[in-house]
Amino acid sequence: MTMVIAHRGASAYAPENTLAAFALAHRQGAAMIELDVQPTADGRLAIFHDDTTERWDGRRRPAAACTLAELQALDIGGERVPTLEDAFAFAREAGIALNVELKAAGTGARCAELVRAFGLAEQVIVSSFVPAALLELRAADPAIRRAYLMGTRTYRPDVRLRELWPLLSLRAVGAAAWHPSYELPQVFRVIPLVLRAGYAVNVWTVDDPATMRRLAALGVTGIITNKPDVALATLG
Repeated sequence: MTMVIAHRGASAYAPENTLAAFALAHRQGAAMIELDVQPTADGRLAIFHDDTTERWDGRRRPAAACTLAELQALDIGGERVPTLEDAFAFAREAGIALNVELKAAGTGARCAELVRAFGLAEQVIVSSFVPAALLELRAADPAIRRAYLMGTRTYRPDVRLRELWPLLSLRAVGAAAWHPSYELPQVFRVIPLVLRAGYAVNVWTVDDPATMRRLAALGVTGIITNKPDVALATLG
């Protein structure tokens, strides 16, 4: 059965990338939680998606230029920005898998250290759009599974070619999985090729039941969604 992966937690119903969203996703029955990791100015790893704090405080401060305390002072829909340690402690207690997205290079080694410290190597897959972050992770601990994210909005022909034929890039970072956007050109044609090559395929971010059914019929490994309850009801 296709796995349901909660995008930033059950983010359609609770503040994204917070422990409240993670707990709700777990209660709704998601098999895995996707979350975003940003480095802070004081060397911590925070669960935070955006490059800046503007969406939350109206200020264009780079998230990486903020200390953890400054990020945790933000009001995320009444919740607080958690750390990667907070998320790992939750996952270990709840027994739920995590898809950890690294938003920047320079975070792979510390992420690997925390995965080992919490004993979560079997529960975690680390994904990124940034190949350098995946290569850092592989150098730090090759046993931790890696996934290559693809699907940024671009007109660059080299990026579009990589998305149409991702196998070379997947091999280059030693990936176990491909994480494409469902909106990628020709993605429904490419998915079977990647699956046959032996990679897991987890598709983001899908909230439409008809698209969920189409992807499940292709045999995708997982569907990343803001609405895990809808995905579970749709997929049976």
